[in-house]
Amino acid sequence: MPLLTLEEIKSQCRVELDFTEDDALLTALGTAAQTRTETRINRNLYEKEVLDTDPDGLLLPDDIKQAMLLLVGYWYENRVAVNDFEQSEAPLAYNWLVDPYRYIPL
Repeated sequence: MPLLTLEEIKSQCRVELDFTEDDALLTALGTAAQTRTETRINRNLYEKEVLDTDPDGLLLPDDIKQAMLLLVGYWYENRVAVNDFEQSEAPLAYNWLVDPYRYIPL
């Protein structure tokens, strides 16, 4: 289930709500940002309630939500992995916001 709404994504990307031409792209970027984040922290994110069967699950905190929105905005503005000005695939703030939630099984 997507954790970012299209309206939140459009607001982050400064796209007018009535502009619908990029809706499919924006929705796909939101899904990709969620998948990337869950993979990075090695945990499933939930909006309202963590499943009893998922002991490492996490309710979506505001800072992770903001990190996902930053990532979507970055991907929307930069359609290539890196460019001449920015040699990073993701904004540094993204890692700074999500890394405290990483679960690393030992």
